[in-house]
Amino acid sequence: MKLIEINKNGTQKFELKDGRFIYSYTSGYVRIESNLDRLYQINKVRKVKPNTKSNYFNLYERVLIPCPEERFQYIVDWVDRNVKNIPYTITRDLRNKTGWIKYYTKKYGY
Repeated sequence: MKLIEINKNGTQKFELKDGRFIYSYTSGYVRIESNLDRLYQINKVRKVKPNTKSNYFNLYERVLIPCPEERFQYIVDWVDRNVKNIPYTITRDLRNKTGWIKYYTKKYGY
């Protein structure tokens, strides 16, 4: 993981070993670019009870990390858990193909 740039708002852009990018925002959000058309949040999530009586579903909110050092440590720990040394596009293709193989073997019993 290496730091690519820091823009005028203070957002840090890191490049991972597998070719993806992680963005660390000064607001406390951490997002990852997965070579698709959008960024995904990787902050932790906590449940919040709804304020109204008509909403029966649990709501979720992101846990922001305001401290830059804690945010960087969170990124390092996340990368250690989730990033492999091979490119992300290859792992995504393999996951899709093995998913289809499992689906057809379960469906047709081969």
